[in-house]
Formats: sequence, structure tokens, C-alpha cells
Amino acid sequence: MRKFFASDTAIKILSIIAAIVMWLYVMNEQNPQVTYVIRDVPVKLQNLDETKFALKDNSIEYKVNVRVRGRRSLVANLKPSDIHAQVNLRGRMEGDNLIRVDVSTPPNVELIDVSPREIMVTLEAIIEEQLPVSVDIIGVPAPGFAVDRPTSKPQAVVVKGPRSLVNAVKKVSASIDVTDTNSTIVSTLPVRVLDAQNKEQKGVTFRPEVVEVTVPIVPVSNVQVLPNIRGNPPEGYIIRDVRIDPPTVVVTGGHEILDGLQSLGTESINVEGATSTVSTDVKLILPKGVSLFDEDIETVRVTVEIERLATTTLNVDSEEIQILNLSTGLQAEVEKREILLTVSGPESIIDKVNKNMLRLNIDVADLAEGEYIIDIRGDISRPYRVINIEPTSITVTLRNLS
Repeated sequence: MRKFFASDTAIKILSIIAAIVMWLYVMNEQNPQVTYVIRDVPVKLQNLDETKFALKDNSIEYKVNVRVRGRRSLVANLKPSDIHAQVNLRGRMEGDNLIRVDVSTPPNVELIDVSPREIMVTLEAIIEEQLPVSVDIIGVPAPGFAVDRPTSKPQAVVVKGPRSLVNAVKKVSASIDVTDTNSTIVSTLPVRVLDAQNKEQKGVTFRPEVVEVTVPIVPVSNVQVLPNIRGNPPEGYIIRDVRIDPPTVVVTGGHEILDGLQSLGTESINVEGATSTVSTDVKLILPKGVSLFDEDIETVRVTVEIERLATTTLNVDSEEIQILNLSTGLQAEVEKREILLTVSGPESIIDKVNKNMLRLNIDVADLAEGEYIIDIRGDISRPYRVINIEPTSITVTLRNLS
């Protein structure tokens, strides 16, 4: 044994042991084991099936704090990127998913804790929805023409994306300008997918991206509706007013027909013997080659207001009588007297009659100088009527101006 410790081999072994002991001492004193927290380590989302799901909010950054232990020289300079944190999304479902975070550390660094240990990841299903294409018309056609119902081919597109984004799509649109056009337009146009604010909806795809749009441009004319009223109310009653809704309609057809078409008649409305208002829906009578431009209009409503007759009297000075057809070189002098007129009209408005509504005149056509007794004519606007004039005639004296 004494020989062994005196040998070179023993000295070498003892030197090695002493070096190890010294190294251990230095490491423990100068580079000790320490605990360290690496904050805001990004969490990677692994194995998300993007054909089926998407993140509910892809702006969220998932991060955890990781506590590790190791030699000071190893852990003091660790960065978040040196730690690998991830969650496995394979097999997850739509909605909220609470998932454990898996963390791995560099060699010789011990993982102590992860905070939070689990994170909530909300997934949305990827869905497809077929939405109709709306053709938006820009501008107006040439005068005398209008846009009929536009169509697209195909009539719908398939919108694909996260459920909330697809549900936010309110309109699929293709726009076309028809300014000053007088014939049918056929054009291939890009499709726009819009939200409720009429802005492009991001985060979705759609197919096809273009559609073929056909916009019929047809000749049109706005014509008056003339109701066909048959019969009369009984004596003592009057048709106060006739209302048509709508009073005019737009029709389409050949130019040669539309150019000569001013109005459309209706089926007959019978008011024979009626003592109260008659209101009914009637069809329009369309000439051959003419159709209604608005296919939703099949009938018009005709309202015939019928009221009991009432009368009132008005006094008018003869100076207000108008002289008609007075020959050049003559002057007329009308007998001064008061004219009494009896006016009939609807009972509800008979009190509104006044002299300003009346027009009294006498006709002196072809008469020479002299004195004449001429019939007085009285006119008044509807629904009133002049039923009696007293006196019925008046003396007029014509004299030469020279």
C-alpha cells in the first residue's frame, strides 16, 4: 500500500480527485443552481385542421410564464424563444377548448412550473353557404328605356370561411353601368362579398369569383289610367271625385305601339244607383303587344266618391259678365243688374263655393251695332254645376267706337 501511494499512478489519481473536488467547489460557489422565470413565452398552436376549423379571434397571442432551474450560466441569458411551448389542437371541437400547454427546455435546464398550465382556445367551424348574386345597376339607360329584371349566371356563389365571418356576409354583388344604354347588356363581372356596412368582407373565400350578367334594356312609356265608369248615381246624388291608384303605369312594347299610346282603360266599374263611395280593384285593358313593365302590378284601385247633392245660391253683379267674340270697332254695354245663380254640388263641400269659381259670359259673335237680349252662360269647376241662372238672359247694347 505504501508503495502504491508512493507511485506516480497514485499521485495522478489523487490529483484528478482533487481537481474534481475543486471544480465542484467552484461550480457550487461561483456558478450555483438557480431558479429563473422566463416571461411571455409564446405558445404555438399545433395540428389545427384548417379545413374544418379556424381561431375565433386570430389576433390573440397566447403566452405563458415558465419557471426553470439550472446553473446560473445556463439560465441567466435564456430568452422566450429558447423555450418551446405548444398546445395540440388535434381532435378539438368548435367552441371553447381548455388545453394543457406542453413545454420543453434546453438541455441541463429543469422545468419547474408553467403559468398558466392550461389555455382556452376558441375554435370556429369552417362553413360554406350558398348566397344569391345581386346585380347592382349604376346609371340610367337612354331616354325612353328602362332596366328590366337583370339575371346572373350562376345565380349564386358559395362563400366559405369561419362561421361568424360567413354569417356577417349580407350581400353578394356584381355591379354594371347602364348609362345611356338602349339595348340588352351581357357582361362577365367580378363578384364582391359585402358586410352590413357595404364593405368587402375579409377572411372568406368564394367561388366562382366572376359571373355572367344579363341586363335587359327595354323601351318603356308612362301612360295615364282612365277608369271605365258605367252608370250614374240616383237623382239627388253626384260623383264627387274619382281616384285611381296608381294614376299612371309604366308599360313596355314596340316603339311603334308605345309612341301612339297615351292611356290605358280598365274593366268597367258600375256605379248605377250607388248612393255611397264605390272602391274596387280592376284589371287594366292592355293593347296587343303591350305589357306592364312592373309585373307585380296586376290591378289598379278605382275609388268613386258618391255624395248627396246640395245647392246654394250666389249673387253676381252683371259687370262681371265676360263678353265673347266682340267684333273689332264695337263696344258693349251690359245692363246693370244682379244675377242670381243656383249651384249644386256634394253636400260636404257645398259651403266652399264662391264667386271666384264662376265664369259668366255672353256671346256676341256676328252681331252689329244695336241692342240685343242674349242668354247668359255660366260655368264652374267640377264637381259643382250651375243648375239655374236668374235672369236667364240680359240686355246688351253694341255701339261703334267711332
